[in-house]
Amino acid sequence: MAMRSLARKVRANEDGSVSVLIIGLFLITVSLLFVITDVATISVAKQSLVHATESAALRAVQNLDRASYYEGKSGVAVPIDCASARMRVIEELGIWMESSTGMRRPEIDSVGLTGFYCLDNVVELRTTAHAVLPFRLPQSSMKDFEIHASAGAKSDRALQ
Repeated sequence: MAMRSLARKVRANEDGSVSVLIIGLFLITVSLLFVITDVATISVAKQSLVHATESAALRAVQNLDRASYYEGKSGVAVPIDCASARMRVIEELGIWMESSTGMRRPEIDSVGLTGFYCLDNVVELRTTAHAVLPFRLPQSSMKDFEIHASAGAKSDRALQ
């Protein structure tokens, strides 16, 4: 008998249980929104770094090794001056970092060249960038992240 009366009292006193559920679901929704925003930020920052890396690679292949080209010493049609190409890559990445946020994402606060390969008419490079997340969940220690990109280009013209 005592169990039945206790069960009736518990069922009769359910006031406020819906508000607890709503608050819990609201907190879960806000947390998921923060996570989705952070994932989207990482994706867009990665795309921005890829564009900058491709731009730097294209700038690198525009550096003609004039001596090899005009003397015909190179086995390729359009040889690249690798020393000059490396300087142009660093210059292009510097210009990109100093540009307005129209070209560069505001989350990215530094970029660096981590790998450069140049031989004859081929250039390959790897870059890395450090970026900051817009939101940080209280439970998470992650406030920034590192992204990587690579690109290659080839100066090519058919030999006649």
